[in-house]
Amino acid sequence: MPVAGGISGRDATDLAEELGASRTGGVYLDQDRDRLVVTVTDETAASAVREAGGIAEQVTYGAAELDAVTDAFNESVSVPGTTWGTDTEANRINVQADSTVSDADYAELLRVAEPFGSAVHVSRVDGELQETISGGAYIEGGSLVPCSLGFNVRDKSNPNSLFFLTAGHCTDKTYGAADWRNGNGLYIGYEVGSFYPGADFGLVRHYNADVTKPGNVYLHDGTYQNITHSRDPFADEYLCSSGWKTGHICGYVLQKNVTANYGDGNVTGLFRWTNCIEGGDSGGPVFHGDAALGINSGKLTWNDGCDSLGQPVNEALAWYGMEVY
Repeated sequence: MPVAGGISGRDATDLAEELGASRTGGVYLDQDRDRLVVTVTDETAASAVREAGGIAEQVTYGAAELDAVTDAFNESVSVPGTTWGTDTEANRINVQADSTVSDADYAELLRVAEPFGSAVHVSRVDGELQETISGGAYIEGGSLVPCSLGFNVRDKSNPNSLFFLTAGHCTDKTYGAADWRNGNGLYIGYEVGSFYPGADFGLVRHYNADVTKPGNVYLHDGTYQNITHSRDPFADEYLCSSGWKTGHICGYVLQKNVTANYGDGNVTGLFRWTNCIEGGDSGGPVFHGDAALGINSGKLTWNDGCDSLGQPVNEALAWYGMEVY
């Protein structure tokens, strides 16, 4: 993984955490230099980053101020067709409204944004925000809704107990305790958890001894990517996704801590990235090399293309007490 001027990505993240939410706006990947940048709000913090061998960039807003903007929108706005989240490189919260958002609701977005000045940018986009209800392998639940398997996982307290993650809006729409099958109609397990809206992840217990459950991702070209660990994505990081509908696609992280409303209520804590997943890719894995990063959640479309939204995998793993393998 790229390093920040001689320090690792983990060290850059740890350094930002040590500085605290008021003195740094986060870490992002500078694609031109292929280096991680630690954003800081004062010269003392910048010196600390440089002394550690990292690249520092002074910005106006710390993560605490940006999070306050997100909190304000989370608490007061629930409009289908809207998203908001942190653009670390631009040092602001970007708010998007799709073509279904009324003029009155758009005016409300501007009203909520006004007290925060340049810390927030509101804009319209053509097209429509959609959840991709339909990674890797094709799977379907009791309602025959097609989705994609995310990551095979195991119980941290009992490693022999195996499960898989997928999108919460997939498990939510099976109406609980559903049987799940693969693309050949073979029974693979039953649903044990669903978190949607609010977040977008669900858990299915493997319950077929005749089906192998490797800790890898199918790349839809006859090859596989082994997964060994999980982490959160970096801003501007290059990452990839796998789903039965679109196969193996890659892009760059645009925003973190994104809130999206697909019509069922706000889903918070997502990340937005370039490239376009399709219906059926929901629940599929998002990854960088052997690192599990997220689960396909939805997409924001416009006339010339679309961006995708991902649910960070670590939140799902922590919620259920699971780990990748």
